[in-house]
Amino acid sequence: MTGTTHVYFIGIGGIGMSAIARYLHAEGMAVAGYDRTDSELITQLKASGMSISAGASETEAMEHFNRWLDEAPHEQALVVRTPAVPDDFPVLVHARESDCRIAKRSEVLGWLTENEPTLAVAGTHGKTTTSALLAHMMNERPHGCRAFIGGILVGTQSNTVWSANADWTVVEADEFDRSFLHLHPTHAAITSADPDHLDVYGDSASFQNGFKAFSERVSGSLFLEANVQINGIEGIRYGIADDRESAEIWHAAATNLHIEKGWLTGDVWMKQRWHEGVRFPLAGMHNVLNALAALCLAEAAGAVVEICLLQLANFEGIERRFAYHVRADHGIYIDDYAHHPVELEAAIAAARLHHPGREITGIFQPHLFSRTRDNLVEFGRALARLDRVFLLPIYPAREVPIPGIDSQALFENIPHPHKYLIESNQIFDNLKDYPPDVLMTLGAGDIDRCVQPLAHWLKEDPRRFKART
Repeated sequence: MTGTTHVYFIGIGGIGMSAIARYLHAEGMAVAGYDRTDSELITQLKASGMSISAGASETEAMEHFNRWLDEAPHEQALVVRTPAVPDDFPVLVHARESDCRIAKRSEVLGWLTENEPTLAVAGTHGKTTTSALLAHMMNERPHGCRAFIGGILVGTQSNTVWSANADWTVVEADEFDRSFLHLHPTHAAITSADPDHLDVYGDSASFQNGFKAFSERVSGSLFLEANVQINGIEGIRYGIADDRESAEIWHAAATNLHIEKGWLTGDVWMKQRWHEGVRFPLAGMHNVLNALAALCLAEAAGAVVEICLLQLANFEGIERRFAYHVRADHGIYIDDYAHHPVELEAAIAAARLHHPGREITGIFQPHLFSRTRDNLVEFGRALARLDRVFLLPIYPAREVPIPGIDSQALFENIPHPHKYLIESNQIFDNLKDYPPDVLMTLGAGDIDRCVQPLAHWLKEDPRRFKART
């Protein structure tokens, strides 16, 4: 990106796009962009000084882009696009016709980290949480770090960590669209490899080959969760062990995990010694694994393990990652980004672990027709772990409908007597009919727009939760 001074993001409201936009803006570049919908995130970007057209008509969007184009020196300008934007989107078509330099978000991330010490987190699940924990640990070092996070950090209300003197960069290595093959990590972790994005890869074998190609781009250490098995990849293992003897065969491990004063607590094996009574900041066994992956990468980058373990205790979390909005004796409300069957199972298991004996109601919005098609039975099995299921229509994101694949098809695959197929405008009425004890909103689409209204409504009157006996 040498010589670039002006950057225009098409789809700037996306969590990955906005992270890069924030970073380039902090670096002094003139950043502008477009998004089809307005949001709180867009409001924050505008407040920082970026010129953004959001929720505007096609004509207004084109006028905004042309104003940027008139002001930007052609040889110093760059247009960044997200894969979610179709090739025939008018602003993108006009950018091509104007001979603008155009790059995908993943290419820009590759440029920003090329020849820079980089820690990358790959995996079907856990990328955002692990990256956020890792950035939190690395940012306490004298030079801090820079990081591009796929979620909003509660502590800073940003998805970017920036330090002028940073000597390490933390990135999520996203497998979608084979984006992670633009990266050149120094050290990396693979947290999981459950097949996903088969609309891109075609089958599970090709999906695994994508991770193998990514592993070959890692110049230093590659860490793998103990249960991850990918043909052709060997790595340094970490995981949750049944006892100390089995823990000590791995590079890093946690054991003796139990709930203590509401927190998951256990003993950690790292650097050939035991660290006892470590408190993990996030709910669920899956987040213990994410913390271990972050510890492995931080240690590989030269961080002091003991300091990193202390840092765990003051991590404030990430929005939409098992985020509590109501946490009271009379009722619980948790919001989570889970959008794959394995993630749903992990989130529901975490709720049961931390709130044993409570009845769990879930509102789930499926994300993508292709993912729903490829995991119909698995989604049904995961959702059946709830005590009551409210199922919303599929959020299409970048996709066009697939014949025969809709929420009705998924609904029929949920082996559960207490399931309800509803629209988003029926959520409150259904919760009045069936007051929740523990409520979870789950999904990666626009279900997040319901979170604050739901939290406010539940807080207004404790009787909106189920009466406990």
